Amino acid sequence: MTKIIAILGGDARQLALISFLRRAGHTVRSYGLPLADAFESWREAVSGAEVLVLPLPASTDGCHLHQPLSREQEAPLLSEVLKEIPEKCEVFSGKCSTAFREMAAEEGVTLTDYFESEVLQQKNALPTAEGAVFVLMRESDRTVKGMPIAVTGYGRVAKALTRLLLAMGAHVTVIARKRDAIRAACAKGAEGVLLTDMEALKAAMVGQTAVFNTVPYQLFDAEVLEEMDKETLLIDLASAPGGVDGEAASALGVKVIWALSLPGKYAPKTAGEIIGETLIAMMGEVEE
Repeated sequence: MTKIIAILGGDARQLALISFLRRAGHTVRSYGLPLADAFESWREAVSGAEVLVLPLPASTDGCHLHQPLSREQEAPLLSEVLKEIPEKCEVFSGKCSTAFREMAAEEGVTLTDYFESEVLQQKNALPTAEGAVFVLMRESDRTVKGMPIAVTGYGRVAKALTRLLLAMGAHVTVIARKRDAIRAACAKGAEGVLLTDMEALKAAMVGQTAVFNTVPYQLFDAEVLEEMDKETLLIDLASAPGGVDGEAASALGVKVIWALSLPGKYAPKTAGEIIGETLIAMMGEVEE
């Protein structure tokens, strides 16, 4: 069933999302994006909509809609948007904060967080991995082939990253807490280090040209960072607050790049289409 969908704010992913949804037959209205047919008023875009899609994240300051591509100084307050949502309108948003959820609940609005979709997370793993390798190649003066690289964790992103690095000829060491993860990584051609304690992590850092962290808690404290070669590049892919003690890294001269939201930065068209596929699936589930 085709729907009237309002898309407010966002970045290049939303531009791709709009094209994707229109190709799927939906009527799409937009606000806060540099499109010729974008509405001048967000209220007009939302009026009569059956589905409202907010960005990923909906806000960066906790108050205003995130719309970095168009008149961000005129971005509406999320509290005002919530008050204007039509009755029975389905509302989707990405990376909904607890405060935003509470704000929506006070207005009687149910938020569905499309970023929490397991399917989306799985599909996002590859563009995240490709973006991570892009960061490494941008910062390095040598090829990935033959490069000794460590990857901490072995979740969705770490698996995709390990496969990609191995395909490019890197010597990959996967550092993880579970024996099954180590066995799986070794079966793919990587070396494996069981993360039993910090001594194991420190020993694994020796000789690495680059380290990718995917573990969302602070593994890399001053004690671990002291063991790293000062030429080693540490790329943190973990969500906030990350896995690196930034102050200690700065004091010790270890270069750290906190690389977040890589699909949106390096593959926005693919990322937008992934969001579109996820939304269509979710809308179908609501109808059922």
